[in-house]
Amino acid sequence: MEIEYGKANGPELQVIFSMAGVNRAEATGIQADNHKEEMISAYKDSLEHGAYFLVARTPDSLIGWLMVDRSEDWFTQKEIGWISDVYVKKDYRQNGVAQSLIEQSLVEFKHLGYDDVRLNVFSFNEKAIHLYEKLGFKDVSKFMKIEI
Repeated sequence: MEIEYGKANGPELQVIFSMAGVNRAEATGIQADNHKEEMISAYKDSLEHGAYFLVARTPDSLIGWLMVDRSEDWFTQKEIGWISDVYVKKDYRQNGVAQSLIEQSLVEFKHLGYDDVRLNVFSFNEKAIHLYEKLGFKDVSKFMKIEI
């Protein structure tokens, strides 16, 4: 399968926006009626502040994406690279697409001057955690909760 990586174009952004609710529900394990609207709002805000979607495409289809963004370390206030919304369409999973997207994003972050890149993942998403660890990501902190 021939895969090309690059920044999302207009029609590809529309596909990403159309799947925003599906992406968020899979990533969080939470079903909510407003996922799509909330994600599109967040996407638009990030895009207006310099973020962009890095996509994987075949000659026929958009097959996966992630957002190349920035954030700030809570303690040092250092600007860091931030990966969000890693998603590969179901028919293309288990073929190394997510790994290649992340590897390509790291090259881009390095080119943008970042030496610290982070992401967030829900603890139930063991496949994603395994992939991130395989690529060299390490735990930085742990969010915990209690329902009372």
